[in-house]
Amino acid sequence: MASLASEIEKLAELKAKGVLTDQEFTHAKAAVIAGDDASDAFEEAGDDAIPVKGGIGYMTFWSEAFTLLEKMGNIPKDHNLEWRQHLACSKQYDAASLRDGLSSTYETEIIFAALMLGVNWTIFLSAVDEDAYEAVRQVEPAKARFWLVVVGWLSIVFSWLVIGAVYLVLVMLAPVSDTNLPAFVRSSSVTNCLMIPNVFIVLMFYASSFFFALAVCVASDSGVMLGLSALMFALMVMMLQNFMTPMNIAVNAGCFSDTPAIAPRDLATCTPGDVDAALRRKALATVRKHGKPSGLLFSSAPPGALEELYSGASNPAARSVRRRGRRVFGMKKRGAVSASIH
Repeated sequence: MASLASEIEKLAELKAKGVLTDQEFTHAKAAVIAGDDASDAFEEAGDDAIPVKGGIGYMTFWSEAFTLLEKMGNIPKDHNLEWRQHLACSKQYDAASLRDGLSSTYETEIIFAALMLGVNWTIFLSAVDEDAYEAVRQVEPAKARFWLVVVGWLSIVFSWLVIGAVYLVLVMLAPVSDTNLPAFVRSSSVTNCLMIPNVFIVLMFYASSFFFALAVCVASDSGVMLGLSALMFALMVMMLQNFMTPMNIAVNAGCFSDTPAIAPRDLATCTPGDVDAALRRKALATVRKHGKPSGLLFSSAPPGALEELYSGASNPAARSVRRRGRRVFGMKKRGAVSASIH
């Protein structure tokens, strides 16, 4: 701290002598402060940081760290209750970041749902003909046209419900103060409300996918389109599976926290593969120690994992934020006093 103050005083002297311009002084002071923060990050990593050498195979990680839904590769972790609990606990000292994270997530979802509503409605009007409505009136589930109407209408309904649910979530969160937002979001009734848009967005995604496949298969009446639709679902599962490991790491390795998962001095020297292996090792260690959710959407995160990763008592990041806040406040206060004197 004394070193930081002395360096800033030296910069101020150079500015007073005309060696540094105002802009150069501002950039230099910011670089000095950033350098001090970086040294704090080295110290804060401490025991929470993980070594970067060695690793765990992907199959081991898949079998032990993944929940049932992750292993099936059809629902990413960000649609689970566990994801929201980790987000709320990790930002309990930073309500502004918590609000930004929630708002940006749900604003993205409402835009996606609005786009899907337009697409689904357009395809429904063009693909559903009188023969399809007749199959529904006669209740003939053996015909593909019957399911074309049913699945198409459900995809439209789910899209509309996502828009309505997200609207209600944003309205619910808007008036809550930053002081009370972390506690409010961790309430079980609130987290259940936060999950409603995600349930409908999953239903919308799969209903829309089946609707697209039915629309082209019914219109073409060809085995070729049936095969291409099967290929679409296979590629969709492969796409989702690629996101399972990073999202699992983000939760179980404590990447939501401000505390470095890997010490910065080690991070600067290791390869991308080393980083991935180290994060997988830390995530698996968390799962082995505290367990994992049952795999259902509304399964809670293990309390022990939340406490270990984000507890204010054992998390040096929280203390660092407060320490840096006091330091910045002290510098601003000294600057204000100096300005008033001069």
